Amino acid sequence: MSHYKHLTLIEREKLLFFVGQGFGVSEIAKCLGRSRSTIYRELKRNSSRKTGYIPINAQKRYEKRRKQSKKHKRLEDKGLHELVKDCFLKHHWSPEQIAGRLKKEGCPYHISCTTIYRAIYAGMFDTPEQRRSTGNRGMKRKLRHKGKPRKSRNADSMRG
Repeated sequence: MSHYKHLTLIEREKLLFFVGQGFGVSEIAKCLGRSRSTIYRELKRNSSRKTGYIPINAQKRYEKRRKQSKKHKRLEDKGLHELVKDCFLKHHWSPEQIAGRLKKEGCPYHISCTTIYRAIYAGMFDTPEQRRSTGNRGMKRKLRHKGKPRKSRNADSMRG
């Protein structure tokens, strides 16, 4: 587990103040309670020759890099999302059929049936009206068992 903490906007503003006062990197690091290399990296990464170091721009760049570093979901791709939605809603294919068909036809998109089921249960294909309603009202109802677990043949009847 890493004990490293990212610089906050307040620390970045303090950094700008200390740089403006003419402090050296070692002095700034001591004042902020950070490593010298952290300060060097921050200044190098987020400074420009034209404007210098601007904390708010540095914070925005940090947030952008942070967002891009995370793993993206398969169905965030618009093309794949529309293709799966079309096959599921218009052609009434099961997730297994969709995944198998894409693989067999050599489509540039690859997806597993488990990913499609997760998207259905998460409501990724639901309309805004379906999301607002309560209960089992979404695309789960389009599945063969409508989101209900299967019953085994050997199970005793619970009636009577």
